[in-house]
Amino acid sequence: MNEFELKNNRQADDYAVRNLNAVPELPFETASFDIVTCTVSFDYLNKPLEVMKEVGRVLKPGGSVILSTSNRCFPTKAVKIWLNTNDMEHILIYGSHIHFSAMFEPPESRDITSAVARMGFGDPMYIITAKRR
Repeated sequence: MNEFELKNNRQADDYAVRNLNAVPELPFETASFDIVTCTVSFDYLNKPLEVMKEVGRVLKPGGSVILSTSNRCFPTKAVKIWLNTNDMEHILIYGSHIHFSAMFEPPESRDITSAVARMGFGDPMYIITAKRR
């Protein structure tokens, strides 16, 4: 999200603007979060493993990472591997980032696609979660 969107988010009480493709570091203290979420965005990262290691760094032991993904994206911004893979492979890519960071328990995934989307009137949606070691 850009600064305008973050500034106008009524649910947030704080925010930090970062280009994780330029500097894959989170501006937070080590072990300072119980939960880290990321909604349909890892497909735009050019250093996803480094970012996942940062997620692990800022999570408290036992904390959770919750990622969501779909097949919808901005093709001009998504990394090439994302454009050349399918939904199941997207889940495996996210799980690989979690696994190879070496900071989490094995990841789990869930298909939360709505019934309407399953009939072809929407996008699939998947959740990938893991606990910090």
